[in-house]
Amino acid sequence: MHRLSLALLLAAGCIHNGSPRTDDGLALTIAQQERWAQDAVSARQGRNQLEAIRSSDYQAVGRGRSELKRLIQAIDRSTWIRNTTAELMVDDMDPRLPAAFDRAGRLRREAVQGADELASALGQAKGGLSIGDLRPGFEAVRKAQGSEDRLARLPPRAGGLRLMPAPLPVPRPFVVPAARLVAANPELTRELDRLPPDDAAQVRARLADLDRGREEQKRAEPPPAVLPPPVASGEEPPPPAEGSEAEAPSPTLRIANDAAALLAKRAPRSITLREDGLFDLSYDDADYLVDPSGKLVRKESPQR
Repeated sequence: MHRLSLALLLAAGCIHNGSPRTDDGLALTIAQQERWAQDAVSARQGRNQLEAIRSSDYQAVGRGRSELKRLIQAIDRSTWIRNTTAELMVDDMDPRLPAAFDRAGRLRREAVQGADELASALGQAKGGLSIGDLRPGFEAVRKAQGSEDRLARLPPRAGGLRLMPAPLPVPRPFVVPAARLVAANPELTRELDRLPPDDAAQVRARLADLDRGREEQKRAEPPPAVLPPPVASGEEPPPPAEGSEAEAPSPTLRIANDAAALLAKRAPRSITLREDGLFDLSYDDADYLVDPSGKLVRKESPQR
């Protein structure tokens, strides 16, 4: 392969089907990609900068948006380094190759974590983030995961060297920031259709969890206090109504809503009416507390 052709392939981010030997020019290209990725990771926003972004500081948000793009590029650069060095190691035992391969895996993990954290902060700022900003991140993670799946199937490289995997962080990056963004701006729901189906499905599932958590929090909040009518100056307050008492909770559980769904899956070990008026559906894995209408209030660790 001519060096000019190789340089063009490297610049385009491609991997040749053959196994070219490593020369100084190629090593320089790999080192340059690694340096650019490392620069992006080293410039990650600190705690104070992230707080400034969350508070919608205009300049901080602008810098954060630019930094997010560089971190996403760092994810792609690290994936490219791993793909390229893995291909070169087919018949090349240059010790620089496995070292660069492993460093790229660690570098990519830091870039993913930094981009996910920054996206979360930008999502809390006014106008700091859009689904379009996250789309390249989802694509970079998808390509990285596809690369790792392919590398795991490759036979040992020159000299019997086995490639070490570099798993991506879990839970899947960018899903939580996207879900929180849509939860705060429901008009963005249609934007999820522009994401890959897998990513859109995970964002919608996380969005449903957020909605369910807000509903449970609302049900757990005490009802607002009912204040007596105001009394004019000099007048005696009206006496309390005779026989007026707080309405007792119903001692009967309706098999409806969440309770019906739980019972349809499997029978609990026991159903107990608690002093606070909730019914405890006790299972081996957890205790589900539902109100008399069958709505789930919260889930607790099982009583032992």
